[in-house]
Amino acid sequence: MSTTDGDLIEDYLDQLYAGLRGSPRRGRRLLAEAEDHLRQGVAEGVAAGLSERAAQEAAISGFGSVRAVVRAHQVQRQHVPGLAVLADLVMSAWKLGSIGLLAVGASGLVVAAMNALFGRSFVGAVAPGTTLPAAGCQYWLSIWPHAHSCAQAYMLESSSDAVTLRGAAGLLGLVLLAGYLLARRLAARRGWAPGVLPDGFTPTIAVSLFGAAGLGLAWLALMHGGGPTPIGGITGPGCYLSGAIVALVMAAAYGRSLHRTLIQHARR
Repeated sequence: MSTTDGDLIEDYLDQLYAGLRGSPRRGRRLLAEAEDHLRQGVAEGVAAGLSERAAQEAAISGFGSVRAVVRAHQVQRQHVPGLAVLADLVMSAWKLGSIGLLAVGASGLVVAAMNALFGRSFVGAVAPGTTLPAAGCQYWLSIWPHAHSCAQAYMLESSSDAVTLRGAAGLLGLVLLAGYLLARRLAARRGWAPGVLPDGFTPTIAVSLFGAAGLGLAWLALMHGGGPTPIGGITGPGCYLSGAIVALVMAAAYGRSLHRTLIQHARR
């Protein structure tokens, strides 16, 4: 139905929108349900012989005043079942964990690029003076028989594992994400939908986790690359730098999402 400047339903929905507080997702859902109910009431009133305006007034009267609807919405928010909160937390952790594993897989692709561009030692170099276990040397040399030393064999194995193991983590993340989407679809069919937690909850957690991980890995990469206080070890700076790059990109992406959410709340 097209709306006009005198559409009472539109005026009612505008007032309802202005009075709502809390999660924008729940607010949008309430507005959609209210509009569907009101438009259906108007259609039934017109079919019964009422004028358009009279049908709108009757539909609004039957639905309730803006104040009453807002109050009922607030009461509902204050009595959120603990099980609903737990379900939202589990789903949020499931989604974020899946995306985290996908990020690990993406860092494996970065490692592969580093191996090709900067050499395998950039990722898996052994610090000078590091003693490798004899049993490990025997194993690595059996896998890389053309290596000239145990350190080189380890470097080849480490730089390869950094790609394959992270790739396996990425595949696991893909499977978990597919399971998450399937679980959400099945839950929606049973009438459950997320929205108890604030819209900014997951982006805030993601920015914090990915940001901390990215900065920590960047620091380790700097130290292993000969920073102010070098750290010896059996990995090159690329092992950490690859993870830092992906983690900081993810933090920036979630940061943009969080910024949009905060702007939306500020405009309410």
